[in-house]
Amino acid sequence: MNQNPNKDTRKKYRFLFITVLLLVLIAIIFAVLLALGVLRLGKNTREDPDTRDPAAPTAGTTEDTTTPATETAEGGRVDPKIIEHMAPATEVPGLTITDEMLEKGILNEGNPSRLMGVMERAARGEEITIAYLGGSITAGSSASPQDKKCYAALSTAWWNDTFPEAKINYVNAGIGATDSWLGVHRVTDDVLSHAPDLVIVEYSVNDGQGWNKETYDSLLRVILESETRPAVISLLLAGENYGFASEHAPVAFRYKIPIISYSALLSGKLVSWKSVGNSDGTHPDNPGHALIARLLTEYYRRVLSGINETEDPGYTVPDLSESQTRCRYRNADLIFSDELTPDTAEGFEAAKVTPILFSDKGWKTTSAGSISFTVTTREIGIAWLQKSTDPDGICADYQLIIDGEPAMTLPGAATSWGPHPEYRSVLLDETASHKIELRPAEGSTGTDFEILALGIVR
Repeated sequence: MNQNPNKDTRKKYRFLFITVLLLVLIAIIFAVLLALGVLRLGKNTREDPDTRDPAAPTAGTTEDTTTPATETAEGGRVDPKIIEHMAPATEVPGLTITDEMLEKGILNEGNPSRLMGVMERAARGEEITIAYLGGSITAGSSASPQDKKCYAALSTAWWNDTFPEAKINYVNAGIGATDSWLGVHRVTDDVLSHAPDLVIVEYSVNDGQGWNKETYDSLLRVILESETRPAVISLLLAGENYGFASEHAPVAFRYKIPIISYSALLSGKLVSWKSVGNSDGTHPDNPGHALIARLLTEYYRRVLSGINETEDPGYTVPDLSESQTRCRYRNADLIFSDELTPDTAEGFEAAKVTPILFSDKGWKTTSAGSISFTVTTREIGIAWLQKSTDPDGICADYQLIIDGEPAMTLPGAATSWGPHPEYRSVLLDETASHKIELRPAEGSTGTDFEILALGIVR
């Protein structure tokens, strides 16, 4: 029996139609899944910690949350062209930089997670804030011109040159003759208020009092746990024959932060003081500032060079129980005259004082007056202007009295480095209300005294 040819043709067309319809449906489903991200083509995107999580720390531990790292069109976190053309490390005229100097000077590369995040954002052309906190070397003493040749300005120039599309904000919060006690009391106002992305901390020349290891420890923790989760670098400097680097290094190691040690080059005789330092035995001249900047920028180059090949390790601030000290200065602050009214003031007035602490709101007397305050705190700290010479004998010495008991004498003048902020502090066991009195010390013949601020721990 012969088959009907028209019937066979209809079957063929029906089969082709169904086949095409199925292929179209599969293509539509595939496209929808791809658009929703269920399917991926090509290289997978690596997930990296987002160091700008503003969540508050809990239980003494700060952990950065994780979000996918942004990749460039070439597949890395930073455009390879930026890496290829990054700025050179700071030049140090008249000094040959050896591999041994770099090995010793970059004492600890630390955990680079937060710094890599800063570099990634800079490479995208975002706004970045770099802050420096320290003493007179950070402020630029003995560099000439100070604003351009200090190590802070030189090392910041590397960021501007390497990331020309980014806006790099520069904050220099260095104040001469100050240590980490004043640093931890003023860091909130002078550094963290600028929402920094990177903070370089330098106090190893001026720290030397018994409590300074704890104030330094507290300072690093306060910065690391602050809202913007900045990258932190511990910068260890030294004078010709002294420094506090040996006490600071273990604290910084515990936090796994990078440690840059100009101190190690001096103590290891890899450079001579004569080649980098001022005749005062404390401050680096231009070559010394350039050498400090060289160590910092060499480290920056190392991190940026490997950023596309290095898996971001993430960073968690160690629990408070793992700290080197008790970190009792974490809630420290400076109180100025616009924030506190005295209980009594005879011959003292709230007035403009020398703005050496970035504020001119203090209390002063020119008639050997007396003043008292009531403060709720666990620390009694007084910061005042101390002069190095007093040829006219006008600087008064003051007695600090706490809750009716004489505590210590505050000398208005002492042999030191120029007019500077001096302080005395008493750390108490518990937070409570305390009465603070200042009266002329017995035997003092001077009349003038400037209180720059009160130091407290909330």
